[in-house]
Amino acid sequence: MTLEKNREKIIEEIKKRTGNASDVSYKDFPIDKKIITLVYANTVSSASSINDFILRRMDEEKNHLKIDDLFSYVKNYIPNNSLKEITTMEDALYYLFNGFTLIIFDNESKIIAFENKAQLNSPIQRSQNEQSLKGPSDSFTENYETNTGLLRKRIKSEDLWFNEFIVGKKSKTKVALFYINGVCNQKLIDNITSKINNIDIEYVGSTNYILDAISNPNRAIFPTNLTTERPDFACQMLLQGRVVLMVENSNQVIILPCMFIDFFKNPDDYYEKGLNVFGTRIVRIIAMILAILTPAIYISLMSYNLESIPSGLLINFSIQRDGVPFPTVFEILVMSFMFQILREGDMRFPGKGGSSISIVGGLVLGQAAVEAGIVSPITIIIVGISSVASLAFSSIELINSIRWWQLILIILASLFGFVGVMFGCIILIALLASHKSCGKSFLAPFEPFNKNAQKDAIILDKTSKLHPQNVYTKEDNDEENN
Repeated sequence: MTLEKNREKIIEEIKKRTGNASDVSYKDFPIDKKIITLVYANTVSSASSINDFILRRMDEEKNHLKIDDLFSYVKNYIPNNSLKEITTMEDALYYLFNGFTLIIFDNESKIIAFENKAQLNSPIQRSQNEQSLKGPSDSFTENYETNTGLLRKRIKSEDLWFNEFIVGKKSKTKVALFYINGVCNQKLIDNITSKINNIDIEYVGSTNYILDAISNPNRAIFPTNLTTERPDFACQMLLQGRVVLMVENSNQVIILPCMFIDFFKNPDDYYEKGLNVFGTRIVRIIAMILAILTPAIYISLMSYNLESIPSGLLINFSIQRDGVPFPTVFEILVMSFMFQILREGDMRFPGKGGSSISIVGGLVLGQAAVEAGIVSPITIIIVGISSVASLAFSSIELINSIRWWQLILIILASLFGFVGVMFGCIILIALLASHKSCGKSFLAPFEPFNKNAQKDAIILDKTSKLHPQNVYTKEDNDEENN
């Protein structure tokens, strides 16, 4: 809706569309025989900024303002680093609730908007979910401009480009797509841009809203999108030809495309020696295998494949299970469920007491369950190994995926023994191999095999670290969706 050349009608329309909101202020400012009106939202605007840089300045010089061309004089006279000329009511309301002060004139179909945002965001802090041991400790915040600056200060090249979108019919949230021009595949950019333009939702609260909107339902539970709160890691991925999606009011960014091997990487890997990184990544791979397979293999051995256990160890297991009235699968499920409850309590408990409660709770519950004869000691060991192994990963989506596949394999092991475990592993690998992330194979660079990309897969080659290459996205794979 274009603006009318009537100040009072414009104000009336703003009041109508906002429901005469109590946090929107209207201040008339007389200049000679003319009146201009300042409109701003108290809750998202800085009162001191409006007073110091607009009202006080205009009051001091109002006798010198040129009445014949008041619009141009105010536009050029009041100092402000962000000034907008608005011609539609939709833009006026967007900037009003984005911390801008609207200046409305008589006989003008345009509005001047000065930025006077209030500081409603948390400052730059240390990364909480991705702890830094040797690298930078700063992390993204909820401030869109600050997050952009964190990328700009690391990559000062003119080739760092980004496209900006407004997503959400009600929230009108900014979403930016960052990429390195000349490095990132243009087909990848067009693919993601098309997905963002087709998003039709009312509200965007965080990066997860965008992930859900651009991702098709997965055939496997493992996530095909990578999020991070570390700007140094995001820059490293940009230099590899990935794209980074930044969402306003979110302290995490999305990295696309995402490969399965990315979940075994850590931002601090790029500050370590290659040999140490190789050992660490092998540990993480083993940790995932232990987290998923340990309970299922134990159940299959104790329920169906006793002949596979050495006689001495079998006698020891039998002694420990003497007096336990429940089957092995029931023991595993009960104790796994209790450990998951303790983990959730640790994550959700306010303050710093969650870790102590979960540790003490685990010890007390485990010891009490063994003494009561509900579970055997070996069951506590098996569940403990699986739970501790899952702690090697910081991604909540990946941890939840491990939980689900752990449960699936437990059920298959209880029904079919070791054959069921092998069948479940085959299904898991087949689903991972059939997955795509923005049209790229989820198991890259192993399937399809990419020799150059192996330098930053399990082994971190010095050349790959110092001279990142576009090894994941330059191949023209079929453009399948996630």
